[in-house]
Amino acid sequence: MRIFALSDIHADYPDNRSWVENLSAVEFTADTLLLAGDISHNQDFFKKTLASLREKFAFVFFVSGNHDLWLRNTDCENSLVRFQQLLTTCAALDVRTEPARLNGTGSGVWIVPLQAWYEKPEESTRSLFVPKKGEDPTLKMWVDNRSIRWPDCSKTGTIADFFLKMNDHAVNRTYDAPVISFSHFLPRKELMFPSEKELQAWGPNIKDPQPRFNFSRVAGCTSLDDQIRQLGSDVHVYGHQHRNRHLNIDGVQYVSHCLGYPRERDEGRILGDTSTPRLIWDTGTSAGAAL
Repeated sequence: MRIFALSDIHADYPDNRSWVENLSAVEFTADTLLLAGDISHNQDFFKKTLASLREKFAFVFFVSGNHDLWLRNTDCENSLVRFQQLLTTCAALDVRTEPARLNGTGSGVWIVPLQAWYEKPEESTRSLFVPKKGEDPTLKMWVDNRSIRWPDCSKTGTIADFFLKMNDHAVNRTYDAPVISFSHFLPRKELMFPSEKELQAWGPNIKDPQPRFNFSRVAGCTSLDDQIRQLGSDVHVYGHQHRNRHLNIDGVQYVSHCLGYPRERDEGRILGDTSTPRLIWDTGTSAGAAL
């Protein structure tokens, strides 16, 4: 069994829906797919995309992203109700949202989905915030501010606290095989910044498309990495930033592989092979050989 990573499908775009539909119906039938969030805020697109991928892969695992919880085209009273709706849809489609052990010809591997959310700098010192010259600190362009609504969680901490608490049962246990964890949001500041290789590949023509938007304000939180370390993850897959990267930090291989928006692919802002999900593990070979 091979394990593949993919995030940020954004099935609201016809080109992206076609990408999913055109994935091979025979190549991945013995394999596992980790979906690190942002399929669609549209429930119909969300369900059809998941169902299509479930038909192509032996197993599909999913964690929600921020776009999945937008309250557009829905009668959900808040985004937490929407989140529960997504879990119900996943269960009906046999898409997994809880830890599970996959047995391979070797010792097998554990897949551990980690729910998460971002923390803004004004909310917590655990934010991944890095100042950006000329930024708009109000984040007026950030659609989450208009399309996501939460119930009052002020007595129990931040929204990130709420989601991280959901991972306690997964984090507070031991695992008898290597662990691959995944989340939508970023767990470390280092993952936000391009490498020299990326900068060279982009060349001088790639400019900041939104100079006043500071992604680090809504990137993730450091407490997520605390959970990754407590798990003892060998690999952690993440999404959200629409950049394909892999980086080893203190023994953990962090991998991002997204589809992203069609315009980002056309402009060359998403590097690597976006024609297929990324192979990150093969249970029939040595651990991490695919990286």
